[in-house]
Amino acid sequence: MTTKILLVRHADVHNPRLLFYGRLPRFRLSKLGWRQAAFVAEYLKDEPISRFYTSPMLRARQTTAILAEKHPGATIHRTLDLIEIRTGWIGATPEELPERINLYEPPHSPGDETIGDVWRRVDRLIRRLVRRHPGETLCCVSHGDPVVVAHAGYLGLPLTLDSIRGGFYPQKGSVTRLTFEDAAGTPRVEYRDVIGELAPELKAPH
Repeated sequence: MTTKILLVRHADVHNPRLLFYGRLPRFRLSKLGWRQAAFVAEYLKDEPISRFYTSPMLRARQTTAILAEKHPGATIHRTLDLIEIRTGWIGATPEELPERINLYEPPHSPGDETIGDVWRRVDRLIRRLVRRHPGETLCCVSHGDPVVVAHAGYLGLPLTLDSIRGGFYPQKGSVTRLTFEDAAGTPRVEYRDVIGELAPELKAPH
């Protein structure tokens, strides 16, 4: 039985100081982000989405709410498994961030998540959803690093910095489609930069 997970990165964020906002509260969608999310909602409107799962961060919840407007019968659920990574680099400016935005090796602070930690929590959630809702299409709204780690993990790439900071990184508003034939198997992975490919006029200027 085919089950689909649509893994969406939230839309553009109001961040005039260009901070690495991570888990900082109250970082909302920008005006551009609202337009991006509306475009992605239109793109996904014909998908038979039965449930939405969202990171508890404001920008993800706002993106989810806009997407869900096109699916009035779908339920919305928050889950910490989709939250942004836990790192001591939170609040850093672009000048303070390490090369290649290396948030992992070595860890900044005790308790920072590793790439493996991020992979385990996202994979755990997705496989649980596939088991619970076989045959359905679900949408999960998360953040750049959880999405890129999931992308690498399901493609069978090593869970290293090179795999998540190479030539590929999921853009805001992008959709990573995971198609499972069974919950224990490896899904087919299809990525689409919805904004970049279909609405480049809505791309952020930076």
